[in-house]
Amino acid sequence: MADKPIPGIQKCIVILWPSFLTAVIASGLFFSAFDPDDLFPFGADLEISRLGIYSVGFLLFWLIAAASGIGTLYFAITNCMRQNPDSRDQ
Repeated sequence: MADKPIPGIQKCIVILWPSFLTAVIASGLFFSAFDPDDLFPFGADLEISRLGIYSVGFLLFWLIAAASGIGTLYFAITNCMRQNPDSRDQ
């Protein structure tokens, strides 16, 4: 079983699901501490609703967490390849 490559969809799920949960927690904590109306300097009005700010914030947290997960997966796979050079030929 260790000789089989990991399917691409499984790699995506391994990255996106934990990063989604992390983004839920991060956005909840962030927006509990900061009011979306106070995030814009000098009282600038960008014509975006509170829900829009929450959505953009959540997506940014998800993107950051997913980038972290992609980096972790990349380094884990390359480390395994370095320790077992025969696995590259398959």
